[in-house]
Amino acid sequence: MESVEVLKNAFGGAHMWYQGTVADVTEEQANTVPPGVTHPIGGLMAHILHCEDFMINQVILGKPPLWERDGWKERVGGEMMLDEDVDTARAYTCNLPAMLDYGQAVIANTEAFLAELKTSDLDRELNLVPLGFPNNMTAGVFLTTMLLGNTYAHTGEISCLKGSLGKKGYPF
Repeated sequence: MESVEVLKNAFGGAHMWYQGTVADVTEEQANTVPPGVTHPIGGLMAHILHCEDFMINQVILGKPPLWERDGWKERVGGEMMLDEDVDTARAYTCNLPAMLDYGQAVIANTEAFLAELKTSDLDRELNLVPLGFPNNMTAGVFLTTMLLGNTYAHTGEISCLKGSLGKKGYPF
């Protein structure tokens, strides 16, 4: 299997897990602030989607994210949550229907990006140090380790938080 095909399958899996996990979340659950310093489900959803939108559009493609370009900031509300700051995430109020719609747009955008991706694109070095990363890396390494890892890791957190609210976490 070619590397781009592997990426398409990996993102398909990450999106399936994410969408299945958040499918039955209510607005009340999305905005429940857990004890300690844990981030609420809605803040984690925003972080997952904002990172995918920003990293693919801004960092890799060099164009504005959907959040700005297509007016999602006004429809969903709030600022992009890329850094996962504790205070910001815990204060975030999730407009769940709008966030779910934004998620569909982000996933469609990623699928379109992957449909055009060439194997040679994966070797392009990305300038990540100005964004706070410790070093630059290739697009392929960035997509597989940073972006996919982010989605899978935070989807797991959402699943755990659902369990703490008495709900089934993952969709299976």
